[in-house]
Parts: sequence; C-alpha cells; structure tokens
Amino acid sequence: MEARSLVNEIEAYLKSLLNKSPEGWVELSRKDIAELFGCVPSQITYVINTRFALRNGYVVQSRRGGGGFIRICSLFKAPEGALNEQFAENEEEDEDEKDLAEEAREALYTLARQGFFTRREFIILGTALEVLERNFPDGKGGELLLEILRALSHEDDFF
Repeated sequence: MEARSLVNEIEAYLKSLLNKSPEGWVELSRKDIAELFGCVPSQITYVINTRFALRNGYVVQSRRGGGGFIRICSLFKAPEGALNEQFAENEEEDEDEKDLAEEAREALYTLARQGFFTRREFIILGTALEVLERNFPDGKGGELLLEILRALSHEDDFF
C-alpha cells in the first residue's frame, strides 16, 4: 500500500468514526489504529497533525505512553458543551493563568459552536491564530486575535 493511500485511508476511517459519534468526538489509541492499518504509531500521528488540525475544524488532545489516547473533536459536529466537557477534564492551568492565545482559541470554539462562523471563516481565523502564535511570543498573537474578534463584533451583520 503506498503512503499517500494509507494516509487517506486512515483519515477516512477516523472521519467515519467521528461521523458515527453522536457526541461529535472520539477517543482512541494510536497503537490500536496503527495495528488496524499495519503501520507504526508515528504514521497515525502524522495523519492527526496534518488532517485534523484546528485550521481544519478539529480539536485534538493527546497523551502519550501507557494509557495514552488521542481525542478528536469536530467543532462543527459537537453538540453544545461537548467540547468543554471532553477537553476540560485535562485542563491543569488555573483560570487566572490562562494565556491570551488560549482565550482566543476558546473564543473561536465558542463562536464556531454557536454558529457565528461558517466553516471557512473558522478555518481562516484558526489559521490566523496559529500564524500569530508562531510569530509573536509571550501571548501577543492571542492578544492580536482577540482584538480582531472584538473589532469584528462591532461590524454590522457579522455576529
């Protein structure tokens, strides 16, 4: 089986699991999926990183090692509150210590779940946040995206 085809098959399998999930999220093991497809776990990681990124409308949480898991949530399929319930259980940061990039990310998730963005708009803003985070240290990227969201909120017919 060629690598490109394997990547597509793994992606299709994971998306089918998400589509079948009434909660809009799935939790699975890299090792189990790798065994199913006869590949190494790093190939599963590659698929997750390239096909299930925030810019594509997914939130991924993972823990490596024994008892490790991958949790994938589709922002456009998850029922209200599902994202918060599934991803909040592993939050270790105190509410006061949350950085601005995390606040911007949460604002994007909330607005997307409430239907304020089309999928395309969400992808554009999510990608913008990723670029801002890479290019502006110390949370300045998150601060800039929050400013963008505030400015958009004052535009007629946007929110």
